[in-house]
Amino acid sequence: MDTKKLDALLLAVERGSLTAAAEEMGYTQSGLTNMMNSLESELGLDLLIRSKSGVRLTAAGEALLPHMHSLHAESQALLQAAEAFRQSSGDTLRLGAYSSVARQWLPAVLAEFRKEYPDTDVPMDVGGIPDIFEKLRSDSLDCAIVSYSELHCQGLHYVPLRDDPLVAVLPPAYRPEARTFPVSGFSGAEFLMPSAGFEADITPVFGQRVEKVASRVRYTNLDDAAIVSMVEHKLGVSILSELVMQDMPYNVRALPLDPPSCRHLGIAMAEHRSGERKIQRFVDCARRVIAELYA
Repeated sequence: MDTKKLDALLLAVERGSLTAAAEEMGYTQSGLTNMMNSLESELGLDLLIRSKSGVRLTAAGEALLPHMHSLHAESQALLQAAEAFRQSSGDTLRLGAYSSVARQWLPAVLAEFRKEYPDTDVPMDVGGIPDIFEKLRSDSLDCAIVSYSELHCQGLHYVPLRDDPLVAVLPPAYRPEARTFPVSGFSGAEFLMPSAGFEADITPVFGQRVEKVASRVRYTNLDDAAIVSMVEHKLGVSILSELVMQDMPYNVRALPLDPPSCRHLGIAMAEHRSGERKIQRFVDCARRVIAELYA
């Protein structure tokens, strides 16, 4: 049975009109009518009562409706599974990453990966933290280089790569002799919380509650460069990571925290994807190249 005929019948019944269903599906009314006639002929039953006011199911149509819905759902599930298989088994690795990772790590990693696997295409998605994790869970991404947190990584498979120390981002005139910045120094300061999701990396620095130390917290939806620029203009202070601050073209001081803290960068993927060969190839390549970068 051609499931397109079934889809058309269910839509016509839902809309109460063959004309409306035909317009929505991009068919002519006569074309859709012929599809309905063909379906009824195939089943040997009249399914629709046609009138000037529209269409409705016959008694036979009503009796078969649950089976038609079930077949429709199964056909949609089959199409979705086939699409997922095509994407996962093809020579494409859909990769997500934070912008700082994309700037500092990925050029070297992807250059080596392309050298080893020239037939694998790697489309990139550089997005916000919540967005990347949502795409991992929906299989819109195969894997992503992210920072670990219990909240975000719950239910995902995670492979650690390297710890990325966090630093205090301070105005340029802050104590030239200082070599570290005490976490208690944020007390009373205008603290600029970076983009959504980075809070999961910062909150542990303050003992689970930012407000315990930094009482004047300004939650932002700004990218890393905008945060640093605001600090340069003495609009507040912040915490970012060494990788984020690397090569930032702004006049600020970036001091290690006291006590030290870091974000844990690694590769996350859906649990059921962890054994896929293309993902394992990328994981092995990334671990090797990043280790060489810091050798």
